[in-house]
Amino acid sequence: MKQRTTREQNFWKKHTVWGALLLWCAGALVACAQPPLAFPLQARRILFLGDSITHNGQYVAWIELQLRLQGANPMPEVICLGLSSETCSGLSEPDHPFPRPNVHDRLARALKLIRPDVVVACYGMNDGIYHPFSPERFAAFQQGVRRLVNRAHQAGARVVLLTPVPFDPLPLTQRPGKLAQQGPFGYKRIYARYDQVIRRYAQWILQGEHEADLVVDVHTPLVEYVQQQRRKEPRFTLSPDGIHPNALGHRLMAQAVLRAWGVESWMEPPEPLWQLALRRMRLLHAAYLSAVGHNRPGIRPGLPLEQAQAQAKRLLEQIQAQVVPLRKPQLTKRPSYEGTLYQIHYPPTVAPGQLRLAVDYYVWIPSGVKTLRGVIVHQHGCGPGASLAGRTAAEDLHWQALARRWECALLGSSYEPRRGISCRLWCDPRQGSAERFLQALQDVAQASAHPELSQVPWCLWGHSGGAFWASLMQCLYPQRVVAVWFRSGTGYLAWTRGQIPAPKITPEVLKVPMAANPGAKEKDHPRFRGAWQGLWAMRQEYLRRGAKFFLWAPDPHTGHECGRCRYLAIPFFHFWLARRLPPAGQYEPLPVSKKHLDQWKQQMEHQVKHYLENGTVPDQTPPPDPFDVIAEIEKGKITVRWRAQADLESGLKEFIIYRNGTPVARIPQEHRSRFGQGEFQGLSYHDTPVAPWPKMEYQENLSPGKSVPHFAVQAVNTAGLKSSVVKAKVVEKSK
Repeated sequence: MKQRTTREQNFWKKHTVWGALLLWCAGALVACAQPPLAFPLQARRILFLGDSITHNGQYVAWIELQLRLQGANPMPEVICLGLSSETCSGLSEPDHPFPRPNVHDRLARALKLIRPDVVVACYGMNDGIYHPFSPERFAAFQQGVRRLVNRAHQAGARVVLLTPVPFDPLPLTQRPGKLAQQGPFGYKRIYARYDQVIRRYAQWILQGEHEADLVVDVHTPLVEYVQQQRRKEPRFTLSPDGIHPNALGHRLMAQAVLRAWGVESWMEPPEPLWQLALRRMRLLHAAYLSAVGHNRPGIRPGLPLEQAQAQAKRLLEQIQAQVVPLRKPQLTKRPSYEGTLYQIHYPPTVAPGQLRLAVDYYVWIPSGVKTLRGVIVHQHGCGPGASLAGRTAAEDLHWQALARRWECALLGSSYEPRRGISCRLWCDPRQGSAERFLQALQDVAQASAHPELSQVPWCLWGHSGGAFWASLMQCLYPQRVVAVWFRSGTGYLAWTRGQIPAPKITPEVLKVPMAANPGAKEKDHPRFRGAWQGLWAMRQEYLRRGAKFFLWAPDPHTGHECGRCRYLAIPFFHFWLARRLPPAGQYEPLPVSKKHLDQWKQQMEHQVKHYLENGTVPDQTPPPDPFDVIAEIEKGKITVRWRAQADLESGLKEFIIYRNGTPVARIPQEHRSRFGQGEFQGLSYHDTPVAPWPKMEYQENLSPGKSVPHFAVQAVNTAGLKSSVVKAKVVEKSK
């Protein structure tokens, strides 16, 4: 086996630390390059070795099932050969009922029979034999690990070492005699601080002094998860007997391994599918264990290998029958205010160059539009909170007003909202999110009978990592972009510093109108100042290279949160849509002219000045009147319902309900959001509505024997301006 260089060793060490794998690009400002797909995903056959934890097989079954669900191609054959009580050191405590089996007694036979490309080994829990730390026992463990690695290398296999899982003494504190401070020690009387021993074994694995090709820390994520849960549930554990992880612990182990291999996504299989996968894994495990042979008593023999493989083949057919439909996009639609909302879900994939994360796109198409003229894209930032907030972006009444005015669709997205995922997996669109975005437009175009949706131009609004994404999408597809709004983010620093490949800045890129909108509090912020610096540097460079229009509009009141940026962003897009949006049936944005720039100065500079001073823009026009106002009488109650559209300039704050000309209620009764200007739907950190938002209805009981009162509704925008008071038409439901 060729000796690896120091550079190669350091490379693999970088991929061992759980914390490094969990870095996510907060604000797209942290330098976290997309982790590579590790060599096990190119393997023909992967052999898992270990003690009773691997013998259980759940984490191995999870790994195999996730690879199937995420479209691994080629799909490695995964073989579990864990053996209960086993060590790699050859040690055994005196009171153990039989000498612990030693993996080296069967390793050569296993390598010869299975001929793996990759060997994954997880040892250590039994190797300390549940005693306090001993240099002699530690040396035996180190020697055993090195022997395992060398033998696997000699057989032509690469090696992945897992750290031992943690020992948890807490569940044993209620079992007298199971924990001991003084000897004798063993699996019946475990040293109370045994996890200190395990941690030293894990640290040595992570240091890489064994020539393994890759190491994965499964100890730390389990410890951190337990610590987190114990803040809420003091006696929480992942190991009911202190040693063996439960089902959730195995799942966390599998997630750690997959992340180290570059698989950060996770698909939730139906329970019947999971049980099939586990059954198949254990069927083959028992058969291979018997075929290879071992000297551990009490293990029930497995089926003859050929018979087990035949049964496993039939189980695999059942598994694949369930996996295939889960790999397909899932599209649904439903009514949403004055339009239709299409949601399309794409599963993750481990195929090279494609999006590794699951993503949902939400596309709102206004009612009554025969031919769409564009798409307004509202792209969220990084992290689970931003991703969850993105689910409501396409149902924002204020942004819908802009989309409706210009006969555009409104698109929001939600990239897999799981903590720990690196957003560089999607915020660099060249990693597959551009392709998925285009596919979503194509699929919704077909489903909505709007074939033009796949060709019309875009307005790109992005926050943080979403602005990072937008800056690269502009470079990739400048001929499709009407205008771009960068809220607190850009990819510019990442590509100029060599963290990602630099895009090509063509003359067409510089023709797109742009707006840089950092928060003033970001300028000197230790975490988010890169947003300010990146946008300033990008604007300076683009202007130097001849950019047509690049607005600098920092928000005076905010940090990284979006604040009230929509009150300038929507007028910005409104202005450029009026001048660049091509007629229906045409798709390339119209060029920016000197006349357009002069018009900006005449019509928009006073709004920009007001925003720079106040964080909002002036508005003197009332909101649209409510319509279809109905007062429905049924069973002694009267329910007032109405429809409304948001004010393009100032959105929608609330509705005033009048009874016989007197105000009696406001909907909503109170505004919950601490962001924005008291929007009707609330406003999140990420410039999206806060679900659930109030309904457009008001209800009260009727007084017996009295005449039915007259009701009316009035809309109020966030500037405090009011619409006309619209009377309700009384409708009595039939009894």
